[in-house]
Amino acid sequence: MYIRSTFIILSLSLLVKLIAIYLTNFDLFGDEAQYWIWSQSLDFGYYSKPPFIAWVISSFTFFLGNSFLIIKIIPIIFYIISGYVVYLLSLELFNNKNKAVLTAGSFYLMPAVSFSSFILSTDVFLILFWSLSLLFFLKSIRSPLKINFFILGIFVGISFLTKYAAVYFLISTLVLIFLDKKTRTIFIYKLTNLLIFIGSLLLVLLPNIIWNNNMGWITLLHTSENAGLSRTIINLLQGFEFILSQTLMLGPFLFIIFVFIIKKITFSFQTKFLLSFSIPIFLIVLLESILVRANANWAAVALVSFFILMINQVYETSKKVIFINNIFNFIFCLFFYLLVASSSSLSFFDRINGISSFAKLIDEKHLKDKEKLVVEDRMLYSNLRYILRNSKVKMYMPYDPKNKISNHFQMSDPLNQNFGEDFLFIGNESQLDYLKKNKKIKKVDNVSVLFNKMSINIYEVTF
Repeated sequence: MYIRSTFIILSLSLLVKLIAIYLTNFDLFGDEAQYWIWSQSLDFGYYSKPPFIAWVISSFTFFLGNSFLIIKIIPIIFYIISGYVVYLLSLELFNNKNKAVLTAGSFYLMPAVSFSSFILSTDVFLILFWSLSLLFFLKSIRSPLKINFFILGIFVGISFLTKYAAVYFLISTLVLIFLDKKTRTIFIYKLTNLLIFIGSLLLVLLPNIIWNNNMGWITLLHTSENAGLSRTIINLLQGFEFILSQTLMLGPFLFIIFVFIIKKITFSFQTKFLLSFSIPIFLIVLLESILVRANANWAAVALVSFFILMINQVYETSKKVIFINNIFNFIFCLFFYLLVASSSSLSFFDRINGISSFAKLIDEKHLKDKEKLVVEDRMLYSNLRYILRNSKVKMYMPYDPKNKISNHFQMSDPLNQNFGEDFLFIGNESQLDYLKKNKKIKKVDNVSVLFNKMSINIYEVTF
């Protein structure tokens, strides 16, 4: 009964998502538009991320077009696939088909998945290949065939190509090796297995490693700077906010019930496995949140194992609790996507509200016959380039070669210091001081927009 009802709710949630995306007037997030731009010029790496997301977008848009709807459907499809892998994971762990089906259905209804289904991010693909890596890790333990270790290395390698947070998989593996004798025997004392795993992992990563080396390891430098460990200031409130965010993402109702029955946990291999691939990650990101900052999605992969653990424990106590939790999570999904469908004016959505209108203003009022547009802000640059993709306009990013590169477009489309053609400029005029040729800068507009906290200045630059 509960399984059938859960899948009815799951189907409704899928329908709600598709209708909301079709009806909304929201625009892409700046990062989504940036990933789309990357997909137009495929490579083995990009300034801030590995290349897999660009490859996927390119594959979808090549066959289906570049519309907002197509781009937004991608995470929904990949989460459906991830849900199936979660089913296989649960089945491999507990050998209980009903439990596995309910786990997979509950995973898709989890608030983290509902929210993330609306955002095309690297986490979408990392979660899929992380889950596949977990599945073949288990298969390698249960049946230590060389092919299993080879496939495990392939999936972990692809995980790294989605997001470098895949390094947590290696950390968690070391934790499990320390905790579990059988894992230790298979990975340490059977050296061939370990070498096959490492070899296939490096085989997948090699093109990206070469790209990074050729680019001066710019992506890894950006990632380390983004972590911000050089700016440590202890803030316990941020740590509390991170814990709260993870609770909300898992589903507060289920989490509260789990806390009450946590003493019933037995430290079987399954428990050690699931805890090893969740708790170390939570602790690392929690520490990061206290010392610097941490976004809620930085520990996204830990939610997979921890959620399976929670469902397993609660399932043994009461299947009804899981069903009630799924109802609660569906209500969250319904409410969130109703806001999306109605293009809500809540400030939460400001970043994706009104960008198309602004682009239309720029195109019709200011660009006219001009074919050069320079934009200082990376997010706005990305959105405008996506929205104006069918126009003849050529876009550039200001970049003073004396400064360090801070985003991808300063690499791919820099405004050269010897540039001497007239252009329209959006940003702070001081950003153009490095240009060598004499220029005249005339402010032609000032526009108040929802997606930017301050009004936007628009200039005409002539030589």
